[in-house]
Amino acid sequence: LGYRILRPVLSIASPDPTYQRKARRLEKYKKEAKKGEILLYFQDEIDLNLLPGILRCWTLRGSQRKVMTPGVNQKRYGFGAVNYVSGHTLHRIEEHKNSAGFCTFVKQFMQTVTHSPDYHGQKIILVVDNFIIHHSQKAKAFLKQYADQLVLFALPTYSPWLNLIELLWKHLRRKVTHNHLFESISQLVQAVRSFLNALNRTPKLTLSVIGAAE
Repeated sequence: LGYRILRPVLSIASPDPTYQRKARRLEKYKKEAKKGEILLYFQDEIDLNLLPGILRCWTLRGSQRKVMTPGVNQKRYGFGAVNYVSGHTLHRIEEHKNSAGFCTFVKQFMQTVTHSPDYHGQKIILVVDNFIIHHSQKAKAFLKQYADQLVLFALPTYSPWLNLIELLWKHLRRKVTHNHLFESISQLVQAVRSFLNALNRTPKLTLSVIGAAE
């Protein structure tokens, strides 16, 4: 009958009363980006755990694979953004996921994208979710210096499917972190950096992963 045993995923409909308006605005941004009128980036954070994530994999019938664990977990946090048109990604890895880390990432992001503090090119739209570090007083005060260049577009609450970089994070987990124990947190970080740097050499693949390919 076409059924199979499969683990369900948790899902929630966005309760945000502005969902439809924001979703339409995002679609408008996508069209403007394709025309070269703006630069559109999707931004998010990813937790990097030394404790491996588990993913289904090919296994000999009658046996079960075992993935070693470190005993004591360690964490790092990745900050990233992906360009909706070019597929180019930027990333930074920090020890803490907080407003200071977000501000440091935005500073690096703006330096990379604009190449100049006197940038007067296309308006830059940075799509973010509603995590508190994106909208804290510290972040708001920091972002004022980019008011003429950068627009932070907040997605509707509980709508991760609208943030395309989430698909990139899932791809990274499948290829790098799941089912694999690294000997140290530094080796895990290096593997993530190498993977993201390699993606920048295959931007068409990145666009395919996030569903933005032509």
